[in-house]
Amino acid sequence: MNWKQWVRAEAPPSGEIRRLAVQLSQKGPFPEVLAQILLQRGVTDLAEASRFFRPAAADLHDPFLMQDMDRAADRMLRALQQQEMILLYGDYDVDGTSAVTLMTLALGELGFRTCYYLPDRYTEGYGVSYRGIDYAESQGAALILSLDCGIKSADKVGYAARKGIDFIVCDHHTPGEALPPALAVLDPRRPDCLYPYKELTGCGVGFKLLQAISIRMRGAGLPVPENFDPFTAYCDLITLSIACDIVPITGENRTIAWHGLQKLRSNPLPGIQALMNQAREPRTWDISDLVFFIGPRINAAGRLYHASHAVEVLLGHSLELDGLAESLHTSNEERKTLDRQMTEEALALIGQDPGYAARSTTVLYHPEWHKGVIGIVASRLIEQHYRPTVLLTRSDGKLVGSARSVAGFDLYAALDACTEHLIQFGGHKYAAGLSLWEDQLDAFRSRFDAVVSGTIEAAQRSPVLQIDAQVSLRSVDERLAGMLSRMEPFGPENLRPVFEAQGLDVVRSQIMKDEHLRLTLDEQGARMDAVAFGMAAQWERLGKPERIDIAFQPVLSTWNQQTRIELRLKDLRPSA
Repeated sequence: MNWKQWVRAEAPPSGEIRRLAVQLSQKGPFPEVLAQILLQRGVTDLAEASRFFRPAAADLHDPFLMQDMDRAADRMLRALQQQEMILLYGDYDVDGTSAVTLMTLALGELGFRTCYYLPDRYTEGYGVSYRGIDYAESQGAALILSLDCGIKSADKVGYAARKGIDFIVCDHHTPGEALPPALAVLDPRRPDCLYPYKELTGCGVGFKLLQAISIRMRGAGLPVPENFDPFTAYCDLITLSIACDIVPITGENRTIAWHGLQKLRSNPLPGIQALMNQAREPRTWDISDLVFFIGPRINAAGRLYHASHAVEVLLGHSLELDGLAESLHTSNEERKTLDRQMTEEALALIGQDPGYAARSTTVLYHPEWHKGVIGIVASRLIEQHYRPTVLLTRSDGKLVGSARSVAGFDLYAALDACTEHLIQFGGHKYAAGLSLWEDQLDAFRSRFDAVVSGTIEAAQRSPVLQIDAQVSLRSVDERLAGMLSRMEPFGPENLRPVFEAQGLDVVRSQIMKDEHLRLTLDEQGARMDAVAFGMAAQWERLGKPERIDIAFQPVLSTWNQQTRIELRLKDLRPSA
């Protein structure tokens, strides 16, 4: 992506920066630029810094603060005591499959009887389906627990009730005007829910229910395995959902992810380990590795075949576990081929549209596009045509699609203003799914563009690169890079810091593999190597300037058992 704007964060007062740096210098000098970044992210004193750098599991919130948690936990205990069958109904993405895996493993430890069901993306679509409820009935289930879905499934919950099946919803998506008539609805985004953290994943909501169940069981004197702790046992699995659902890594999510990454690197669950074994090169296994390596392989199952294949791997029980993980890798390679083909077709459609430049949105339809890949392609299009994007294909006599947004723009609200043209929609601020009848396509396209044109801000029309601080190369050393890594896990609302350095002389430039760029940069004798992935064409367009400004992230790179600092460029431009 070519960044149009570099926006530097406002620096706190210099006195505040020095004060915090002194507080944090107990084990040696603390870089003032890092103190500045901590202040910009809401960390103002030593106690907050301690919690930020080492989040404690003890800081997780009481699960019973969540609306309906009492009723949900009591109903689950009744199911345990009466040995009723519980159907775990999950969405087919990483969050849903992680949630089903979490509850299957943990509830099995506690003695519950469970089975699971994931809908077929193509014949059932997103959310709770009538077919899934019929399956629950066929299994003799007395209770359905929906995970990462269900908040807009009032009709399906009613259908289950008519069959005598109770329903507990565990979801994290925005509710509609009315909640489903379930026995309990666990969703921190409920308007009447006072739970203090609203950004949990669907798997995270399931985890809070597990916490409540274990508390209730111990309180009732029911047998609980010695040292049973769903957080310690499964924080890597919950972290997988946090990374891949692109939720803010703040509050409880940050605490879970911090511990989850430690477990991932030392003692991952067998199913996750099998997927990690597919890596052909060493990895640090951070949030980005989960997003770009593990997540796509899990999602590929639901996109091309069926999400139950992913759950089978994540459960880690199969004697053919490595082979099953390899099959997910193969599915992901097939997905990449479809991704490239569909992206080319979508860009061609844009190029053939004479009115495209005048609009604020991208809305494209192709009857033969693969339903499981259109969300990825929508994100690809935003990289080249930066605007809220909807891609649609045909499925079961209607148009179904995925929508993706740009930074800061509320896509969900824009779709909500188009409901007269939609059969249904659901999602959140940056990503959503929708369906409509084909005769509504033109009207939807016009209405959606009108809504976006009337509400999108000027700053949201072009990509913005947020700069945390301006520095000189002399201040960028291995100590700073090492201390920056302690700010992990990085992700939404705690992104890896980006620095700006100005007026650097280009000593040497080299194109690598036709698309990447390696530079040696100098600032008054301070010399460093920099790598710019995918920027070779941009470098050529700029005319290979001799003096540049850079936006970069310093990282520690190890090669031949030697560790040195390297600059990873986010963008570059000729110096003024």
